[in-house]
Amino acid sequence: MISHTARSLLRALAALVFTLGAGSALALSVGEIELHSRLGEALEATVPLGRLGALTQSDVQVARASEDVYRSYGIDLNGPSSALKFSLQVDSKGVASVRVSSDQPVSEPYLDFVLDVRWPAGRSVKRFTLLLDPPSR
Repeated sequence: MISHTARSLLRALAALVFTLGAGSALALSVGEIELHSRLGEALEATVPLGRLGALTQSDVQVARASEDVYRSYGIDLNGPSSALKFSLQVDSKGVASVRVSSDQPVSEPYLDFVLDVRWPAGRSVKRFTLLLDPPSR
């Protein structure tokens, strides 16, 4: 027979495991950027976020960070990154990524920007610095 104290401890442990499991199901992880374009081309890149789990696509917002965040990183908000577009992509398996793109060719070899990802239970802000290689001949 299990004592009252042991039962209470087991209940507390089960609640902790459930809480940790539920929290991780709602957490997104902003991964490393994958660059798909070169200098002189319109920017195409993706940033993996991982599985959405219990989240829906409408639960997740992706955008350029605020002016205050840019200022805190010492990045000019009106620089080359001001023309970037951010959109959430979700594949058939529920794996999410951020598509980072531009309409115009990028003429600067270095590109700094800060991505802001928000969902109901959290937020992640991450700075990226890209080095765009010239096109191969």
